[in-house]
Amino acid sequence: MAISHYPPELSVALAAAREAGQAIRRYYRNAYEVKDKSPDNPITDADREADRILRERITAAFPQDGWLSEETRDDPTRLSRKRVWIVDPLDGTKDFIGGIPEFALSIALWA
Repeated sequence: MAISHYPPELSVALAAAREAGQAIRRYYRNAYEVKDKSPDNPITDADREADRILRERITAAFPQDGWLSEETRDDPTRLSRKRVWIVDPLDGTKDFIGGIPEFALSIALWA
């Protein structure tokens, strides 16, 4: 699917989401590491890799924007930015771990 007719933000987000989604699929129902960020709040290799892909692609394209992700340490400078990308790279980690296909990759742009 060609995505060049979309606004640049949507084109970048779609391409990044596809790449991160492919990474998530490689882990699904396969071996990966699970850790607890906090009690009852797991994080997997899939979460981390999807977050890395999204962050690298989006912040490279829009370095002036802020970044807020469930998997990345918060940077308070985002509060001074005109726009902020808000991301949950693997929303539904517990279902993902349980092999239940009820998870998503979430990306929003607050402006």
